[in-house]
Amino acid sequence: MTSKRENNSHIDCGCPREKKIPVLELEFIKAQRTKAEGQGSMQMGSINYSETKKQIANAKKREQIREREQKKKMKSEEAIQREEELCQD
Repeated sequence: MTSKRENNSHIDCGCPREKKIPVLELEFIKAQRTKAEGQGSMQMGSINYSETKKQIANAKKREQIREREQKKKMKSEEAIQREEELCQD
């Protein structure tokens, strides 16, 4: 089902988040798929430093969150294991 979404994407997708194309790249991908005579309306240009900086910061933040969640999980598993050991004694 295609429709215009609030975030200006051209598709309504039910895919998992990690499989989706970032909204910032959707317009470029659409232009590449519909290009005429070998040239699309959007061409590769120089690096967008501010956006690259944001994306790197977001990636670091996601990694830190993942590490925190992993540590929490390990601590809770250790606590459960200690509790089971105490119950066995």
